[in-house]
This record gives sequence, C-alpha cells and structure tokens, in this order.
Amino acid sequence: MIKRFVICVIAIVLAVGGNRVFAQQEELPVDSNAVVTNSFWDNWYGQVGVDMWLQNPYGTNFKNVFPNGKTFGVDVAIGKWFTPEFGIRGMFNWENGIIKNDYASWVHEGSKGYLVFAGDIMVNLTNLFGDYRPDKKWNISVFPRAGALMDVQENGPVGSPMLGLGVDCTYRLNDKWSLFGDASYQVSSSALGYRSGEGSGSNGYFDFVLGVQMDLGNNKFHRAAEQTSHYKNAVVTNDFWDNWFVQAGLGMSLINTYGCNFSHVFPNGKTLGVNAALGKWITPEFGLRAGVNWQNGIIGNDHLAWLDKPDQPGSNHDAGGFVAAYMDVFFNLHNLFGGYDANRRWNAIVFPRMGLGHNFDASDSSPNVGIGTEQTYRLNDRWSLFADVAYQFTSGGFMGEGHSSAHINGASNGWFDINIGVQYDLGLNTWYKPGSRESGIQGYRGGRNWPRFIVNTIGSVGVAYLGKTALKAMIKEERPDHSDNKSFPSGHAAIAFAAARSIDKEFRKDCVWIPIAGYAAATAIGIERVASDRHHWYDVVAGAAVGYGAAELTWWLSDKMFGKGSNIAVGSSGNTVDVVYNF
Repeated sequence: MIKRFVICVIAIVLAVGGNRVFAQQEELPVDSNAVVTNSFWDNWYGQVGVDMWLQNPYGTNFKNVFPNGKTFGVDVAIGKWFTPEFGIRGMFNWENGIIKNDYASWVHEGSKGYLVFAGDIMVNLTNLFGDYRPDKKWNISVFPRAGALMDVQENGPVGSPMLGLGVDCTYRLNDKWSLFGDASYQVSSSALGYRSGEGSGSNGYFDFVLGVQMDLGNNKFHRAAEQTSHYKNAVVTNDFWDNWFVQAGLGMSLINTYGCNFSHVFPNGKTLGVNAALGKWITPEFGLRAGVNWQNGIIGNDHLAWLDKPDQPGSNHDAGGFVAAYMDVFFNLHNLFGGYDANRRWNAIVFPRMGLGHNFDASDSSPNVGIGTEQTYRLNDRWSLFADVAYQFTSGGFMGEGHSSAHINGASNGWFDINIGVQYDLGLNTWYKPGSRESGIQGYRGGRNWPRFIVNTIGSVGVAYLGKTALKAMIKEERPDHSDNKSFPSGHAAIAFAAARSIDKEFRKDCVWIPIAGYAAATAIGIERVASDRHHWYDVVAGAAVGYGAAELTWWLSDKMFGKGSNIAVGSSGNTVDVVYNF
C-alpha cells in the first residue's frame, strides 16, 4: 500500500513539476502501445481473391436468390495501414464477367457483368481494443465502403453510387503472406439491370470474398519505446482521444442535374444551408471527418426549380429541404509531401467522400459519393478557419420531379457543395518526433486505452444482465414485497458490481481509491435494494457475485482476443527517474 502511494506521488510530481528530470534526460520511455508511423510508402499490401454475390433486390424474398441472384467474380485490392488501428483500401471487382452464372435471371441478357470501384476505411478492432504486436496471427477489421457500381450492358453502362459495410479477417502465414476473408453488404439505387423492385436506393447485395494478401515492402510499425525511426516524416502516434476537431459553417449547393446547362443553376439549382462536422487526424497525413449538411431548410430559395415539384414552387423548402450525412477521408498534402510542421498555418487537404442524402420533398434517399478539397488557416492553438468545395454524385430520383432527367437512372445527378466556417481543436492536436522530450511526455499522458475500457465495461454489464435474467427465469423466487417472482438474484447489484469490477481492473494501479469508490457505490445500491424490501440479503450477494464474475469473464476473453494491458511503473536509470505507462 505504501509502495503504491509513493508511486502515485512520484507520478504526480513528474507530471506537474518535473522540469529538472526533463533537463537531465531528454528521452523518456513512452507507453508500450505508442508506435512510430514511418514513411508514407510503408505498410502497403495487395490482395487478390474470388467472390460470390447474393443480390437482394427490394421487395424480393431472399430465398429466391438461388439461382436468380447468385454470381461469381474476381477481386483485386491495394491498401495501406497508417497506424495499426486505421487504414484505407481501394478495391476493384468484376462480377459475372470472367466467371459466368447463366442461371442468374436478375442479370440483363447480354450483360458483360458488373464493375465495382470502391474505397474502404479499415478499422482494425484487434489493435484498437488491444495491444499492437507485429507477429499477431489473426486480425479482425470492420470497414465502411463507398464507390460506384456499373452494370455493363450492350447499349452502355448503367451506374449508381454504392455504400456498404463489412468485416475483414486475416490470418498471417509468414512475414509476407496472409489469407483474408471479407463479408459485406452494399446498397445502391434501383437503376441496376437486375429485377429491382420499386423505389430508389432500394437494391443491395451481399459480397463474400476469399483470397491471399501480400505485404508490399516494410509492413511493421515500430514501438516508440524500443526504436527511434530515422524517416524524415516519422512521428509518434498520440492517444486515440487526441487530434479531434469540430467544424461549423454555412454552405451553398449548386445542383447540377443531368443534361442541364450549368449556366442555368442560378436560381434554379442554388440552395443555402448549414453544416457541422466532427473529425480526427489519425496521422499528420491521414484523417477522417463525419458531418451533416442541411440545405434549403433553415435558409430557403423560393425560386428553386430543380428540387421542387414543378407545379408547387417552394415545396422543397416547405418540406424541409434535403440533408446529406457524409464521411470524408482526409489527406493533408502539405504533410504528405513536405513533412509535418506543428507551426504551419496553411494546410491543403483533398478528400474522397461517402454519404447518404435524403430529399424531404421527393421522399427519396440515395447513396452519394464525391471528391473535394479543403483549405484551413490556423489562427491560434485551438481555432482555425476552413473552406471546402466538393462534388457529389447521386441517383436520378433524388432530384425530384423537376428538371432532373430523373428517368436517366444511375449516377446521373449531382451537386457542388461549398462551405466556409470555423474549426475548433479538441484537446491535444499535435504530434512529436521520435526520441524527443515531448514524445516521452506524450507517451505518459496518452497511454490509457479508453476504447478497450469502454467496450469491456459495456460487455461486463451486458453479460451480467444476461446472467441475472437467466437465473431469475429459472429460480423464480418471490420478492419480499410480494410484487413478483423475480427476486433472485438482484439485477441492480449484478450490474453495479460488474461496472465496479471493470473500473477496478482498469484503475487499481493508478490509485486504489478509485475502485474503492466504485465498490462502495455498488454496495450502497445493494443495501438500498434490501432496505426498500425489493430483495433479500442473499439476492444481493448473489447478484454481486454474478456481476463480479461477468466482469472477470469479459476481461479474460478480451485479453485472449486482443492482448493484455499493463501498468504504471516508476524506476531509476542513472541520475534520472523514468515513468512508463504500459497497457
């Protein structure tokens, strides 16, 4: 107890007033999960595989997929990991082309198959919720997907924007080769050639892929605590909760419907609106942003013709306009080609975009994909100005009944989106060079694995809830107040002690008073349940045991699947005191 108290005091002294320590040692150890992001050209990989589609048109019973909607194809992809947790992948799929299914009745006669061009945002769950190990055999990732889907017909291709969501599993064979398997579901508009049912944005398909993956060049990250990288652009990654920002601004859309001269946009296709976004820089070169753009709702254009019903001017504004929710993949060109500079004021960014739009007047939703660019100007450590312009493609029905050529299906309509506004950085928003004094401080302050703690706590509570529910259903003991027969065990105690034990496992090494407070709160809940005549004392004891056991099981499974965390440690090296915060 005394030893841990001394450790807490030393850690606080070092964090608050340890300038003398820093003067003696420029390079502090960093947490074991911190990695050095090396050259942009590292951590690339290629994939080749075969796949099977199960087409799922709107309004069709899924049992009719065989053989009407089953097709086979080939896939080629190239991807890059920016950090062990986040990466991107570009994919090309030729379906029902090389490998034909003559029984697929939902495919146009004479069709040359489907072509898919898509981009995936890869989120490695194994590394996000566990520790990174280069020799890890299994890796599980999830990915949102966006792209274009084309049915290659004899009279020309018919296309549509496409959105999807999937999971990817890889098994490493050696330093270069892995096996991979994907399962995903994609949605598109009703423009495709197969039997599509009614409505727009109504078709979709399951896609199952198996193949091989080859690492291209160096495909390992270096632990910042073990190795100093010599790459010019290398930086130490921060904690997951650093480098976030929010944006708010005003926007204007210029709707560019199929077959219409762009000079007619004013006033027929001009709208005004508001936008808000939340983003995070994963590395100085790569980031993500999610936002919402509401056009022609708060600020209306009564002369708008291309989103309204032709016989009801202003109906789009009266109905609420249209909303587009989107996600952008950010590439900072200055940092990508010029190296990271914390003092740089101007930053030029390009981004592909994936999103979903809804036109309230036309009652139509559609996937939309686009590309854009953004400029930011830093005012101080927190505030920046931003301006961006993007172009989105969408389906024909999204533009309503006006001059949209809605009968021309596919990715035939679109709009320019122009926004200006302010950006505010949330918390720390900088990186550090490997081996610098700041990287040691960063490693100390940024070590806690919050995603792992949050997921394990939610999992512990969930397992406790299932356990107490099953026991209540089996035992059926009457409550002391005779209100029902669900007394044993106490559900409140089970959930409270599951949360308390989860807090204990994460924070005990920081300061013992944190878990003591958690257990005290859980005990108080149990006492209240007995005092209010809702439970017997042994119901509460049993509930506490269920909750405690649920947390133990959840954390044990988490350690097996994602790797174990570790603790705070303080030691001496020469004339200095070293702090290591491991997970």
